[in-house]
Amino acid sequence: MIEQELAQADASLPIGIDRHRHILRQRHSPWPRRLAITLLAAFAGLGIANVFGQVAKVTTVDADPASLTVDSPEHLRGGLIYTSVITVVTHRALQDARLHLDTGWFSGVTFNGSAPQAQSETSDADGVLFDYGQLDAGVDMPVWISFQMNPTTVGARDQDVSLYDGTTLIATVHRRAVVFP
Repeated sequence: MIEQELAQADASLPIGIDRHRHILRQRHSPWPRRLAITLLAAFAGLGIANVFGQVAKVTTVDADPASLTVDSPEHLRGGLIYTSVITVVTHRALQDARLHLDTGWFSGVTFNGSAPQAQSETSDADGVLFDYGQLDAGVDMPVWISFQMNPTTVGARDQDVSLYDGTTLIATVHRRAVVFP
């Protein structure tokens, strides 16, 4: 049966063109296409379920002098532009409020800016220190920080945030971020 179809295909083709012969010999199964579509749909479903990032997670730590809240994604992907909000709510006056962000916030990341601006910023091997000076009791101070994840960055990293009054540690939010390609 196949030989008759091949002979008919050969007779109807111009000399030197035999591509139909190859097409007739191949018996395509729908299963590779179905598998490919299923894999694409699963990948899209994982993205919708926030496996690859973007939806922020809010973490709060309360202490007597102040509370510290971090609102930032824990799952990121290369190229993602996102904003993290770190909020300090003072329960009593702080003489020298400082926010310390671990190196995981800045390694493989483009820092686009922060608002409000700190009075001073310093960095060392442990991270970056933002100094906001004196804060009165009852102050609610959100700090918006804009980042972009570099496309070549992949892996897990610690992203702790600590609040200090001068050199006295008040509160630390422990976070772990995972970066997908």
